[in-house]
Amino acid sequence: MNKQSIHKILIANRGEIAHRIITTAHKMGIETVLPVTLEEKESLPARDADEVHFLSSSNLADTYLNADSLIEIAVQHHADAIHPGYGFLSENAAFAEKVEKAGLIWIGPSSQSVALMGDKLEARKIANSAGLQLTKSISGSVDEIMREHQSLNFPLLIKAAAGGGGKGMKIAHNSDELKNLISIAAREALSYFGNSTIFVEEYLENPRHIEVQVFGDQQGHLAHLFERECSIQRRYQKIIEEAPSPFVNDELRNKLTNDALKLCREINYFNAGTIEFLVDNQGRHYFLEMNTRLQVEHPVTEAITGIDLVEEQIRVAMGLPLSFSQEKLTPNGHAIEARVYAENALNDFSPEPGDINYVKWPQKRIARTDTFFDCPTEIQPHFDPMLSKITAWGHSRESAIKKMTAALEQSTILGVTSNLPYLRQIIKSDAFMAGETTTRFTSIHQKTLHRAIHPNGTDKTQLLMAAYLIWLTHYRKTNAKNVFSSLGHNRWNRSFAVTMNEKRFSIDILHQWDNQIKWQLNGEDMGVIQEILFSENQVVFKFHHQKHILSWHVLSNHQLLLGTGGYTYRLIPGFYLTEHHKTKRDSGNSGKDIVAPIPGRITAILAKQQSDIQKGTPVLVLEAMKMENTLSSSVDGIVEEILVNTGDQVKAGQLLVRVKAYQKETTTQT
Repeated sequence: MNKQSIHKILIANRGEIAHRIITTAHKMGIETVLPVTLEEKESLPARDADEVHFLSSSNLADTYLNADSLIEIAVQHHADAIHPGYGFLSENAAFAEKVEKAGLIWIGPSSQSVALMGDKLEARKIANSAGLQLTKSISGSVDEIMREHQSLNFPLLIKAAAGGGGKGMKIAHNSDELKNLISIAAREALSYFGNSTIFVEEYLENPRHIEVQVFGDQQGHLAHLFERECSIQRRYQKIIEEAPSPFVNDELRNKLTNDALKLCREINYFNAGTIEFLVDNQGRHYFLEMNTRLQVEHPVTEAITGIDLVEEQIRVAMGLPLSFSQEKLTPNGHAIEARVYAENALNDFSPEPGDINYVKWPQKRIARTDTFFDCPTEIQPHFDPMLSKITAWGHSRESAIKKMTAALEQSTILGVTSNLPYLRQIIKSDAFMAGETTTRFTSIHQKTLHRAIHPNGTDKTQLLMAAYLIWLTHYRKTNAKNVFSSLGHNRWNRSFAVTMNEKRFSIDILHQWDNQIKWQLNGEDMGVIQEILFSENQVVFKFHHQKHILSWHVLSNHQLLLGTGGYTYRLIPGFYLTEHHKTKRDSGNSGKDIVAPIPGRITAILAKQQSDIQKGTPVLVLEAMKMENTLSSSVDGIVEEILVNTGDQVKAGQLLVRVKAYQKETTTQT
């Protein structure tokens, strides 16, 4: 292989991975070109790229999924190479081939390898011929699968043949479920990957998801960089990864890595890749799939090996040999990564796009943060809802857990709903600390984990009002020249007003000590707030015998944002109330009609106009951030009017369907 120099890279991606690639490229003295939507022109990658090409659309089909357009941009900006990152077209063999035919360097494996492993059915055949163990499976049309599925044991996992990242996967526990879920899975597969082919395989009930990072160069050298455990998932998508696995011993590690390298040799693989396995509680492992790209969770491998995987990708693409050998690689310490998402854990982890008003990431000495923003921004509905990855390293797993705990506590996101409290609860759970991590971790510990979303049994309104009172009394003291002084509120008595959700509350201080407040809410005694700690953007206190930690931030319009359980609450201090705030009432729909809970695209209309509908019947499917959300009616009634069509982009709060109820009930979205 002739060595080729790379002077400029087009990054065919966005978000945190784009920024990650830019960082390494600059370290290597290589310039970068980044395609950017107008909505993300202030993002970190857009600010740091050497050249920015503004895209005329936010539509994925016209932008990050348009291979020809991306190649044209690369040629226009005189780039030598294209790095696809992960997601989008990173495992699209046709794109890789087009890049190569255009005379550009593809920073990844050969297009042939991408094609072979990108088809999950073909990948299973190759793995089988290489001697890897697989779960039993069948493929074909819906009718063929229904005829032949009796040869398999339930439960069955339905998967997209061209899939990855957990998208479109469904579990069927019986024949009726299988028949209903196959069509849904096929539709999602077509939407996500442009290929509706699916297959089903026997589902292991409670395995571990363990993967091996591999690397090869174009001279034929191959090496593994040990394993990562990625078992903790929701919706079949990873949320916490660690390296090495707390379950894997030397014997199992040798088996996993040997099998991974056997598969690589079978297809003459080079550049970065990951072979994924399912491991049962007896230590038996089964080939799952191969990802022919950089993984989202690559930072944990970098942390324990000291190798910059993006730099290695670029070097190999230029025809250089691996900078390391297997013999000299030893894992150092332990690393844990947590993925922070804009999502609602109480609503089946549905994505929550919108405005982020305040963000604070952990100190760099505590953890590494891979993200695409460090200031207020809008989270777009077109893309995956991941906001950042936080990675903590320690000399031991216990040390890494302590650092990750501190890192998550230091992180604050106000504006959109996030999974930060959920992640904190996982990390500090006894099961996680004991290494009892399997793919059913989040379902087994669902009740315990969801407690993180609730204020420890305390009435949420009381909790928020207590936090507001602490903020009110302490913010005045620590900000001598703030709005309070300018408005003369240093002369206040001990009665205060505040509005939340258009409802006004009255708060009275009965007695105040250094770090204690005895108070009333709407004339009712609330007891004593104790052990108060007030700091920049955080209040800590004890109330009703429970410790609480809430985040706070003041907007320029004087709203106070309070964050707890991943949610953000907006309060208006009484001295800022305008006549509009005092008199405004909710003029929204009556509750019978169906509105869009989040921005997105209508992918299916399941009901007909003027048809009868029962409570709980699905009416529409709304796709947002690569996930489908079914909107259902909770009233018995008639579908009066459907106001959207399949394929329409809709905004949050937009009226979608008018429903006339038979009785005076309400309609909700599920």
